[in-house]
Amino acid sequence: MSKGVLVDLTKCVGCGSCTVACKLYNDNEFEKKSPAVGLDPKLTDENWTVVSTKQLEIDNEPTWRFVKQQCLHCEEPACVSACFARALQKTEEGPVIYYPHLCVGCRYCMIACPFDIPKYEWEKAFPLITKCQMCSGKVFNGEAPACVSVCPTDVMTFGDREEMLALAKKTVESDGNYVKHIYGEKEAGGT
Repeated sequence: MSKGVLVDLTKCVGCGSCTVACKLYNDNEFEKKSPAVGLDPKLTDENWTVVSTKQLEIDNEPTWRFVKQQCLHCEEPACVSACFARALQKTEEGPVIYYPHLCVGCRYCMIACPFDIPKYEWEKAFPLITKCQMCSGKVFNGEAPACVSVCPTDVMTFGDREEMLALAKKTVESDGNYVKHIYGEKEAGGT
């Protein structure tokens, strides 16, 4: 059964624990020029998940909202469809995996992804594509991805995709503060 991650951004406090866990698990460097948390973080070849801070005003009071961005591991991923070399593959377990030994460097996946997720290692002599792998080693062993397991406010819930959708529907229906729409249920082939 396909696994997925339900993300409830109303619980996010912008701590960045998920970005640190991602970097540590995947042995990615911490970039000074492009931090993974803050006012203008960018997904890069080393930042596979970022948390943006959005400042707004509600009733003349400043408030903040936090937005987590990473690969959505779509049900019908455009990046996989665009990759004629089969370097990107959707697994039955849920993760969209990148196999660098199959990649020819065409970067069609970067163009095809509606979420601008695959990144290219522009500064390397022999560049590859990089992206979140949903900690596939952990997922294949029945464990939650690193970002999910460290979140102190339970922003993310990991489980069977259908169970995550049912939980999202129940939450949206029982709490009038939520928008009556589950983003990712049908968008871009389901995310």
